[in-house]
Amino acid sequence: MKLLNRFLGLAILLALFTTSCSSDDDGINVGQSPSVPLGAYENGTFILNEGSSAATAGVDFLSDAGVLTSDVFRIENPDEDELGLFLQNIFFDDTRAFIISGGTSSITVVNRYTFKFITSIETNLDNPRYGIVVNGKAYVTNQAGFSTGADDFVTVINLSNYSTSTVLIGDYVDRITFAGDKVVIANGAFGSGNGVTFLNTTNNSFQTLDLGAGNSPNSLIAVNDNVYALTGNNKFFQIDANTATLSSTLDIPAAISGVKNLQIENDEVYFTADTSVYSFGLGDTTVSTTPLFTYNSTSQFGAMYGFSVSDNSIFVGDAGDFASAGTFFEYTTAGTLVDSYTSSGVGPNGFYKN
Repeated sequence: MKLLNRFLGLAILLALFTTSCSSDDDGINVGQSPSVPLGAYENGTFILNEGSSAATAGVDFLSDAGVLTSDVFRIENPDEDELGLFLQNIFFDDTRAFIISGGTSSITVVNRYTFKFITSIETNLDNPRYGIVVNGKAYVTNQAGFSTGADDFVTVINLSNYSTSTVLIGDYVDRITFAGDKVVIANGAFGSGNGVTFLNTTNNSFQTLDLGAGNSPNSLIAVNDNVYALTGNNKFFQIDANTATLSSTLDIPAAISGVKNLQIENDEVYFTADTSVYSFGLGDTTVSTTPLFTYNSTSQFGAMYGFSVSDNSIFVGDAGDFASAGTFFEYTTAGTLVDSYTSSGVGPNGFYKN
């Protein structure tokens, strides 16, 4: 009996010890490893400052907590060359960020979480514009000479060794996305071009959908197997990416002039005109002429210079005089101003959630 009592006592002590060691107070569950931060820039939004002919380009970072860090590439890479002139776009894969410089025809590759420099890509690029990563390859649109679309092409980058090749499109190329099993390219630039090209990533063959005269796409968004294109003459197209055919067309009221900056989030469509933001539901058959919100700008050419909708936040960039630091604003998707910020460089033109 004494031996039995002794075993019972040991069992009780062991149970108490185990319970104490697995307490939720330490925030770690038994059998799980603690979460390790991937880097200082893991949770937040990158702000791309286009810059001017002077060294005024760079990248800022706004944390989810609302803390702004200026010029993060210079902070993390004090001995590296500048990012280049006229920064155009940032795109990502799982671990890397790719920063496109149109003015120097280069792409700087960094770790997307630490922003530490990895390499620079400078081959087979000529006025690069936008990029996307699909199955271990990056696809980057290049406008080459701005006077014609005949020399426009796509650079294909093997991300295992950064080797490059090109696909001549022979039509204006600009915005780029991925839908179905194809890379999709807007054949529209500064009002020229009126198509959407579908590039097969297996053999680099492509076909182009003609949107009709005057319908030049200025922005392009993919949702599942559909591609949505917005044109400067107030057309909103839905395109089936699997068949490269037009599904529907919605006319935006003529009272809203100069539409651009298409974004889609949670089945809500957003676009801009002048200094106003408009929205309507994906699938709606009409568009209200009442803006979601309007902001004040004194910039002649830099109003609504950057625009993005992500994680229930709307970001608006204003380039001001294109000579001094720009300004950007954060709004809720209901149109309520959250805060305003001064960027570290000229012309905040893009916002990228990390």
